[in-house]
Amino acid sequence: MDRRKFLRTSGAFSLPAFLGATGLGAAPSALLQALSSANNDDRVLVLVQLVGGNDGLNTVVPLSQYAELTEVRPNILLPQNSLVGLNNNSNNAFHGSMTGMGNLYNESRLGVVQSVGYPNQNRSHFRSTDIWTSASAADEELTTGWLGRHLDMEHPNYPADYPNTDNPDPLAMIMGNVVTATCQGNVANYSLAVRNPFNFTYIAPGGDAPIPAGNYGDELAFVRQVIAQSNEYGSIVMDAANAGNSVATYPDTNLGDQLRNIVYLLSGGLQTKIFVATLGGFDTHANQVDGNDHTVGQHANLLANLSESLAAFQDDLDQLGLADRVFGMTFSEFGRQVRSNDSSGTDHGNAAPLFVFGNCAQGGILGEEPVIDTQLSGTEGVDFQYDFRDIYGSVLVDWFGVPTATVQNLIHPDFQYLPIIGGCAALPVDWLSVSATGQRDHILVEWQTAAEENNLGFDVERSLDGRNFTKVGFVRGNGNANTVSSYSFADRGVTTGPLYYYRLKQLDADDRSDYSAIRTARLRGSAIANWQVGMPGPNPISAATNIQIYAPIDSMADFEIFDQAGRRIKTGRYNLIGGRDNILSIGNLPGLPPGTYVWRMRAGGQEFSRKMVKN
Repeated sequence: MDRRKFLRTSGAFSLPAFLGATGLGAAPSALLQALSSANNDDRVLVLVQLVGGNDGLNTVVPLSQYAELTEVRPNILLPQNSLVGLNNNSNNAFHGSMTGMGNLYNESRLGVVQSVGYPNQNRSHFRSTDIWTSASAADEELTTGWLGRHLDMEHPNYPADYPNTDNPDPLAMIMGNVVTATCQGNVANYSLAVRNPFNFTYIAPGGDAPIPAGNYGDELAFVRQVIAQSNEYGSIVMDAANAGNSVATYPDTNLGDQLRNIVYLLSGGLQTKIFVATLGGFDTHANQVDGNDHTVGQHANLLANLSESLAAFQDDLDQLGLADRVFGMTFSEFGRQVRSNDSSGTDHGNAAPLFVFGNCAQGGILGEEPVIDTQLSGTEGVDFQYDFRDIYGSVLVDWFGVPTATVQNLIHPDFQYLPIIGGCAALPVDWLSVSATGQRDHILVEWQTAAEENNLGFDVERSLDGRNFTKVGFVRGNGNANTVSSYSFADRGVTTGPLYYYRLKQLDADDRSDYSAIRTARLRGSAIANWQVGMPGPNPISAATNIQIYAPIDSMADFEIFDQAGRRIKTGRYNLIGGRDNILSIGNLPGLPPGTYVWRMRAGGQEFSRKMVKN
């Protein structure tokens, strides 16, 4: 029997039954010594899995499309006056139950990535979950997790001789009864399943009789090794939990308990690098809202649980001095369909927003709000803007210091970096606001601070890719600890067209320094006058239909056409000439059956998509 299959089917998954519902279930674990390189030894990643497929359109509501939403989902749409407003963003709002997450957003400690998904969306819970946990393409099946593959490269002899001096603690943990497929390697799963870290049940080793030769003997030896490691790790985990602390007020929910237990373990000294928590119930085919009051119901309860739990978790980390160590993100196997169904619910869809949270999360919203077509079919989902694998890869690059070339090998070769991790918000000064605004001939960077003890000033840094920053100026600090201080810097070394990334490096008198969150801006007119993409005339398309593209620079444009099921059916590549209109004739696309389609273009670091209908 293949040892990996044995672990997945009989070993790791059945251990919790031996340990009992309140104990520890273990697969061998020694996660992410490699991810701890580059002086990132104390960094922790927390994943929160939203099981069932979260309805993104009622989670992050695109206010710019509110009239269209009224037409396509009238029996579940949230009243606009019930939503949680977001600072400096009038186009989006959170569900009214998400006050805690709204506060984190407004503090720049929670960010949103719009319309996250993948090409050729699969709407099966099981298959799409496999795709997300393995970081595979929709048309390939992988038996390893995205973190498990990384660990296989760094720990080729695992699970032999773990734990050890260099890796004394379990370095990956799921707060439940079953190990997570995210950490599945070729030979073993690198995660430890822990439901109650305060209750460890010793497992009898299973005897010391000689092990026979052959496959049976190999598997028997492996099981004995798993049991021995479970006993070692179990006592370590319980000791850390008992030594730890938690001071915040959590909701009385399973997710609240999971996140609070993570804080107990971290504050108790456990060196675990990866935690996975889960919240189920998002498969809201019916009764997503109360028929008489759309602000309450199943989805509102789920989002309130998520929001209150994350807010309490962040508060706990803050009070215990752990907040700069922990970065988190949510994920769900898919979103819901744009149109609601007749049961006050939504059916399986495509893309949905993903949240990142923590002091070092990039605040704000990445991407454009979904465009709602009121003529869409009853089964259409939200088109994806960002591939979830690019988010995974960016976390590995920025949080754990993994080289980009390694990420391309582990995740996917076309990996595109996304700026979802910024500077930690907990700096020697209190940050009240940071902004960057494009003017006609310069970009104005403005910020406000308080409690400026020992503050020497700020380096203003600029980047074209969100990763490689260069100092472009310095602003001296006011040094006033008792009042709000306002600053500004005009960056005139910019040109029309590119999107610029800015961050501030705060310099302290005692040689401490850290970075602000990242903000982006273009010169005034760049976003509209320099990238204009559209088709003249309304749908349906005809033989005379063209795509008009105004490009600010010479660029190669990659085109893709997807059908309603998300299948890529046509591709093309074109040279765009900068500084003028480029006309691409698509005609009536001979050979394309009648139906609704989406074409997507990537060019010059930009991405555009439009719906089209062919009769």
